[in-house]
Amino acid sequence: MTADTIVAVIAIALALAFDFVNGFHDTANAVATVIYTKALKPGIAIVMSGILNFLGCVMVGTAVAMVITKIIPEGTVTLPLVVSVLLAAVFWNLITWWFGLPVSSSHCLIGALTGAGVAANGTTGVSWHELEKVGLGLFISPLVGFAGGALLTWVALQYSGEKENPGSDTLPTAKTMRWLHVLSSASVSFSHGSNDGQKTMGIITLILATHFGYPGHSVPLWVMVGAATAIALGTVIGGWRVIRTVGTKISRERLSHSQGFGASMATALIILVGSHIGAPISTTHTLSSAVAGGTIPVYGAGKLNAKTMKLIVAAWVLTLPVAAGLAAGSYYALKCFWHS
Repeated sequence: MTADTIVAVIAIALALAFDFVNGFHDTANAVATVIYTKALKPGIAIVMSGILNFLGCVMVGTAVAMVITKIIPEGTVTLPLVVSVLLAAVFWNLITWWFGLPVSSSHCLIGALTGAGVAANGTTGVSWHELEKVGLGLFISPLVGFAGGALLTWVALQYSGEKENPGSDTLPTAKTMRWLHVLSSASVSFSHGSNDGQKTMGIITLILATHFGYPGHSVPLWVMVGAATAIALGTVIGGWRVIRTVGTKISRERLSHSQGFGASMATALIILVGSHIGAPISTTHTLSSAVAGGTIPVYGAGKLNAKTMKLIVAAWVLTLPVAAGLAAGSYYALKCFWHS
């Protein structure tokens, strides 16, 4: 086995590690609301989320994975470039997880691809047309999530009567709203797997095409199953730091089932549309925005936690440039090592 082949295998392992970290970083997206409204016990919610992440990853298709393979122009992808992308994305995901910030793994990956591509080949090292389409989806989805979370929460409130008694388990509609909330949470898990799992599939397909000569226009079955397994295991292990932020710190008041349903269902629908059309969507940004939007119909805008919202927005804004800088720096370091 040659040195480059060993590095390629390590790069595939790094890609699966990124998928694993993505899983436990993004567990909060699906389970925070059902845990903090006590719709489900934490253990049941997390295992359910892991199973549905796996199923979403293998059942929906590979449209998003194919978009990821096109951000770096064909013929310019090298092993140092891919390894630098993965090192940067995993590092920033771990740092933000440590501080409990719900930051987008999608932004980590897209920023790192951009930074490494430019470091390797200048402005021609990135397919700007593809990046523009990806960036548009990442920008629009939180705005739609905020509006969708507010709208669906308002609709749920009309049925549930929780506006007057937020979080009450004594309302006639309480049991129905609880299970609708569980259903919406399950939908987020499935949609998360369908979108985020594909990003890792795209990276591994790039590695296979670069070093092993595999055609880059399709994803092998073993890559799909490997990515699905990694993200599912990460989800089951769970990231309680981020779960607490989403479940207790975005709103100053206790989440209601109507709010949890509205935020989760809006998020799931947006992501499933993105997975179908090949748009990488940030589950983290969309869900956090939807929780914030859903707070307004229940408690009013004054109950949004401004301090937490500012920290989340700051982390969102920083992720793309920081991931790009980390990937560029990693690429230059790896190139020096590669020629030594």
